[in-house]
Amino acid sequence: MRVRRVALVAVALALVALVNAGVVALAGDRPASAAQRRAPAPALIAGISTHHPCGDPISLTARLKDNPGHSLKGVKVTFSFRLKSGLVRRHARTNAKGVARLSVTPRPDNAPQGVRVTVRARAVYRGVHLTAATWFTPKYT
Repeated sequence: MRVRRVALVAVALALVALVNAGVVALAGDRPASAAQRRAPAPALIAGISTHHPCGDPISLTARLKDNPGHSLKGVKVTFSFRLKSGLVRRHARTNAKGVARLSVTPRPDNAPQGVRVTVRARAVYRGVHLTAATWFTPKYT
């Protein structure tokens, strides 16, 4: 009887040590696999054709890639920026190369010369909210 009690206490202490060391998980706690720990988050990169447009159309772009670096097709990207007339929001979808493109023509009455305009690109991919930013400062000749 005494030997059984000592054996049970030894097993319990060993199990507690393994749980504390992270080797054994209890009650549904599942450690992430090595691939999940290594995988980077999806990436959204914003770009612009020129930072100093002279009244010509500018092209806003956003490139979306998943964890292994593959381009994502058909994801909705929202471009938003504030002009003198108010907040502007435009939407575009990514193509087969993972690029969403939008053309904007700043006008002197909406985008005054020399005032920096920040453009934010936002997308949601598999529940992950992604944000990227770029800017432009209009010049008119």
